[in-house]
Amino acid sequence: MMPTKTKSFIQTREFLLPLGLFLLFLAFTLPGIAWGAPSVWHPDEIVVRSINAVIGDYKFSEINFDYPDLPQYAMYWLGKVVLALGYETREMLVAARLLSAVLAGLTVVLTYIIARRIGGSITVAGSSGLFLICVSEMSHNGRFAHNDTYLLFFVTLSVLCLLEYVLRGNRLWLYAPFLTLGMAASSKYIGGSLILAPLTVYLLEQRKRLRTDWLSSAETLFISVALAFLGFALGTPKALTWMAYYFKRLFSTLQWQVNYGYQADSVRGFIGQYRVMAEGLGLALILLFGAGLMWAVWRVVQAWRGGEVARTPQMKSFAVLLLAILALDLPMTISYNYQLRYFLTLMPFLAILTAFFLADLHARAKATGKSFLPLAVNLTVAGIVLYSLARLLSLTLLVMNDARIPASAFMDTLPPGRSLEHTYYPPTYDGERFEREYNYPIYFVRGEEPLPTDKRFEYNAGETGLVDRQTDYFVVDSFTSDKFNDPHYCETMPAECAFFKQLETGRTAHYQLLKEFKYTLPPWLPQIRFEFINPAIRIYERIP
Repeated sequence: MMPTKTKSFIQTREFLLPLGLFLLFLAFTLPGIAWGAPSVWHPDEIVVRSINAVIGDYKFSEINFDYPDLPQYAMYWLGKVVLALGYETREMLVAARLLSAVLAGLTVVLTYIIARRIGGSITVAGSSGLFLICVSEMSHNGRFAHNDTYLLFFVTLSVLCLLEYVLRGNRLWLYAPFLTLGMAASSKYIGGSLILAPLTVYLLEQRKRLRTDWLSSAETLFISVALAFLGFALGTPKALTWMAYYFKRLFSTLQWQVNYGYQADSVRGFIGQYRVMAEGLGLALILLFGAGLMWAVWRVVQAWRGGEVARTPQMKSFAVLLLAILALDLPMTISYNYQLRYFLTLMPFLAILTAFFLADLHARAKATGKSFLPLAVNLTVAGIVLYSLARLLSLTLLVMNDARIPASAFMDTLPPGRSLEHTYYPPTYDGERFEREYNYPIYFVRGEEPLPTDKRFEYNAGETGLVDRQTDYFVVDSFTSDKFNDPHYCETMPAECAFFKQLETGRTAHYQLLKEFKYTLPPWLPQIRFEFINPAIRIYERIP
């Protein structure tokens, strides 16, 4: 139980709680924010295009349809400001990452506001924000200048506006979620699926008027959809100024993204998404979120059976949150391409429902009169939160001690005038020190797709290609080499698979290990791995 003085202090200065949650998130996310800069250690490819557009003639919007443009324009104009202040590309990259971190932190604040708006206590709202911070993928992606945090922010803002419409009934609040979900889709295409939520809410609320006043309803729907398109066009102007050309290529891009990474043993997200979330967020946290989700479904179904959903503001709000989760999860459910970061948009609403679930569970446990039951609930939740925060600490240490940092320093000691090749995630190095340097020509084949062609070299030639090119140094990252633990790639790329296995065991006849760099977490922290962060680096030298 919270002490009376503390409770009174928080109630009179409630703004300090969401502010504290915002600062707590940044405390976990900002250390190491300059990770690798000015090099891009992935996945900051969007900011690279924006920086190139700031300092040159590169036009990111006209040549690429894989991403909508709102994040790229935000980074572009931010880069303009940074450049005008006298800074260079390194500071542009760091500033873009800072913006991503701030957007993710503001999403924590929005989560708190939503929980309070739908009737949650200060404790419930604070728990909602804390549970969202516990999602390690939030801090993970908050460090990248990518589009996922933009999507997350606008999706959460859109749902807040939709809840305001449901609770107030003001038509202006109906238009707001359509405009903001358009901006979410302009951040990442999958945000467009959220349109199903406000459409469904409006049609259900107006179902009795559709026959008698269909013209007014049609007018409202037309304005709403137009605002959604306007929101999209605000961030991606070519959708409006270059409409036919843009959408023709957009549909092809969306079809490609749905099937990206497909292999013979791939399963659609309807089956495979749960494993991805459990492995990425930790089994304990995802089970807690799952319990909160099932509890909310049960409460809404019970209220619906009793005819109480429309009369109970909180049940209506729960129904809206469940509808938003269903709509946002739809693209991953039908796709073969469902990476962990795609599920970020679900996390604020799962965190809110879980906080309400735990408040209800604690009240029921307390009502039994058995003091150990509420204590058990508190201790279990505290254990899950502490473990999740320990995961965040592991993430921070992995970023700050990424093996590429000392490997980059070692690269400066290599003799100049030699030749160098590297795999996908190399350390930073000065390309002018080497006679020639480029990416090792490897291509991971998916399905029946053909290999790329290049006049300079042959792809997937293995050690033979390196020997023919007389490459002096070969830099290998573990993210690339570990792909050959997948039997699919060993079957489709036998020469490369054999070569990388030989490199690991030291049995190659032409290259020897010169130096290896890797960082291991302290044993008292969760031993976890994060995408794009802290690959082991092995530098091989050609045997004379």
